[in-house]
Formats: sequence, structure tokens, C-alpha cells
Amino acid sequence: MVILAALGTFFAVKNRDSLSKIEMPEIEIINKKDKVESTVVFSDIEGAKTTKVSMVSVAQVDDFYNINAEYPQIESAGKEFNEKIYLLIKSKIDEFKNESRANWQARLATMPEGEAKPETPDQPFDFIAAWDLMRLGPRYAGFTIEIYYFAGGAHGISEIYAFNYDLGGEKEITIADFLGSDEELQKLAAMANEKAAEQLKIAGLEQNDILDEMISSGTAPEASNYRNFVFGGNVLKIYFEKYQVAPGSAGTIVLEFYKNELEQNEIFSDYFN
Repeated sequence: MVILAALGTFFAVKNRDSLSKIEMPEIEIINKKDKVESTVVFSDIEGAKTTKVSMVSVAQVDDFYNINAEYPQIESAGKEFNEKIYLLIKSKIDEFKNESRANWQARLATMPEGEAKPETPDQPFDFIAAWDLMRLGPRYAGFTIEIYYFAGGAHGISEIYAFNYDLGGEKEITIADFLGSDEELQKLAAMANEKAAEQLKIAGLEQNDILDEMISSGTAPEASNYRNFVFGGNVLKIYFEKYQVAPGSAGTIVLEFYKNELEQNEIFSDYFN
């Protein structure tokens, strides 16, 4: 279990973003029967106070499942917000298990008659969830949770979820809160469309009508398209999930918008500081 906790910690810090400078302390590991919990104390950017973040790691390793999931619980965030994070992980693990079991039963049902049916798959079905802290204090917290699982289908599934929380106001921050109006969302969508097309062209993706339609649909001025974002200092970072603006081979598309760039396009936010 300690090895799993160390692995979880590696995933949490290996892609540390430059949006804010966070001093990583040592982590105290507490072993429990079916999971590992650790409490991490971070100093906020200005050192004005400390905020406790509990990292909860859930593991199940057997002949059928290989589950290694971690998620944060922020002490100074509201109960409803922490419960939302917990329920996300729980629902995704339940969904993964149901899908894995259904695919396994379907495989057994289609085996040739008379052939011995294995009791378990050759390799366990994988589920991995890792979180990355992007910002903490003095006013806001921001982090992402990346999920990957393989449930026996044609390929694995990758998903990303981003969260922002107002520590003083005790509320989750949505893209509507950050931008303040539908008009500014429309301006951001126009910028995102142009920047995504440019980024995908540089990446070497074939420019055609199908790609143009994916970009237009995925960056359309709808709040759901911009639900995955983090911000810090003078940067707004938006994550477009796999298949949202490009073919699956492109993976997650990440666009960065600097404060001065947004303001040049008459997009202003009170959340920049």
C-alpha cells in the first residue's frame, strides 16, 4: 500500500504547472486496510496561511481489477464541494467495474462452443485516477483530475476534470463566474477556435472539413465546452477533452490565454490577481 501511495504522489507532482509556485512538503502516510490516506499541508502563495489538503488513495488489485485512484479533499472547502469530488471518483469506478464485467461476460458468451472458458481475464482491467494541484491560496484553489481506464473495449478511455474553488467565498468557480457574461464567452470562443486550429495545424493534423467542424463544435460558445479550466497569476488554461475538438489521436488539447491577450480582446475577469 505504501508503494501505491508513493506512485500516487508521483502522478500528482510530475506535471506540476507553472501557474503558481507551491512548496511541496513531506507527506505523512497513514496505512489503512483498504485505502491509503495522507495529509498534505501547503503554504499558500503569499505565505499568509496554510490550507490542509487530504489526499485519498483507493486501491483494489486482484485477478479482475487493477484500480489505483487518488483524489483531494480540501479542508477549507465546503462539504458539498469535497463530496462532489468523492462522488466523481466513486461513480467512475462503479461505471468502470460495470462496463468491465459486461464486456467480460460478452466475451465469454461469444467463445466457441466446447472451448474452456477462463475464470479471469489474462490481465486485470485498469483504472487510474491522478490529481494535479495547479493553484492553492490565498483566495483560490485549482486542480485537475485525470482518469484513464480500460474496460475491455476497443481502446482505453481518457478523461480530464478541472475544478476551481473560492476559499473565501466558499463556492465553486464556474466559467460563467470567471468570465461574467455571455458576451465574453462568445469572445473567448472565437479566440479558442482560432488558437485550436493553429495549434492542431502545427501538430500536423490534416486540415479538412471534418476537423473544421470538430473545432467549431468543440469551441462553440457554450459553458459546457469550457467547464474544464484553471487560472492563476495571469493565465487562463482550458482543457478540451479527447474527441472534443480533434480526432482521438490528438488526445487532450490544452489552450493557454494570457491576461493581456484576453484584455486586448475585451475579456476582463475579476479573478485575475
